[in-house]
Amino acid sequence: MSVTRDCVELLEAGSRYHVHYGDRLANHLPMVLIALDKLGAGPAQLKYAFDRSTPYLQPRPGSPVDEIDNPASCRNRDDRFPSALHYYEQQLRQLGIAKCLQQELPALLPAIATAAFHGLIRTAYGIDARHLEEIAMGLAYWNLDYHELNSSTETISTSTSDIILRLTRQYPEVSLAPGNIADHMHSVTGQPGWMETPIQPKQIALENIATVAINAYLGTRDFTLLHGVTGCHALRLILPYCNDKEAALRYFWQGLVVAYLSTGPKTIRRIEIEEIKDILQRQAEITDRALRSDDDHVIKLAYSALEEFLYYGDSDYLQVFTQ
Repeated sequence: MSVTRDCVELLEAGSRYHVHYGDRLANHLPMVLIALDKLGAGPAQLKYAFDRSTPYLQPRPGSPVDEIDNPASCRNRDDRFPSALHYYEQQLRQLGIAKCLQQELPALLPAIATAAFHGLIRTAYGIDARHLEEIAMGLAYWNLDYHELNSSTETISTSTSDIILRLTRQYPEVSLAPGNIADHMHSVTGQPGWMETPIQPKQIALENIATVAINAYLGTRDFTLLHGVTGCHALRLILPYCNDKEAALRYFWQGLVVAYLSTGPKTIRRIEIEEIKDILQRQAEITDRALRSDDDHVIKLAYSALEEFLYYGDSDYLQVFTQ
């Protein structure tokens, strides 16, 4: 078990709530509980997070449950969510986490950016917690809100950072449809000349994508691009289970590019990186900020930033709450 018993009990109590609420807003509760638990929150803090969130959530549909062989038949159908969830629960019990993910992820990867990366993120948090029901919920969410983004598959001899700069010049203003982040992202794919615009580098690596994600967030402080940072953390957690890792990286990069353009695109300012004299103190400050916060995104960003810092050793991640 990689989360505490108190966290497990609250995850199980929270499993009766739907993966989203309101107008397709993501239910962050399980992800917040896991992040807080990993950051060292005590039972009272976890219970407070649970109690402040549940009044806004909605019960998930519990029936009818049909035995299915292919969850693709349940995509974008809320009435079929129970059947998809049941399918993933069965696969996890029968195959275990690793084999189930190796089997199920290929069909979901083309929609890795669906619901502003939240299907991916919830699945990854479930993996992080080693919690089968949460993994199943994440996969079912990913499947429910399945939407692919269209773009050119042509590759070019340009770095990921330079591709972002080139696209900023090519699309200085992007007309967006009303709605949420996911709606804005789909608007990007309808821009003139989009399908003829190459966005994929010949060589692609997780670390390069992560660098673009953290630089874009620090240089804009944009809410959409916050999901690029938490999404990169999630991608790193699921990547070991992807048989075709390059495909996973390219689908995620496509989503990150589209997410960036959906911000307007905002100019990524060059920021002066503050010298951090006491790394341990800064880590403690970020942790404390998360443990005292009522903002789900602050909590998740803090957790992802600290985890990515530990993995890459890049102190940029310790700047997430500085201006």
